[in-house]
Amino acid sequence: MPGKSRFPGSSLAERSRELEAIRVELRCILQHPAFTPQRRQAAESLICQATDTFRLRQWLALVVAECGCWEEKALAREAAQRAATLSGARMHSQILPD
Repeated sequence: MPGKSRFPGSSLAERSRELEAIRVELRCILQHPAFTPQRRQAAESLICQATDTFRLRQWLALVVAECGCWEEKALAREAAQRAATLSGARMHSQILPD
């Protein structure tokens, strides 16, 4: 007899597949450069122990948000570097005549 789920209409097999799918996605996203190997290792331990899909989904949302923040900061740094390079090139061209 299959185990009973505390969620109506949800079999343990379905919940198990859902847990594993979320874990796979978390592991994939944690490969982003925003996360150090140490953080990945710590997260892996928590991911393996978690059995609550709601909690895993919350972690997934937080991980995605952190990646987004990292990307925004990286884009801002790149834009600042481009601006500094362009500014330096303009100053150089003003100092040296053609």
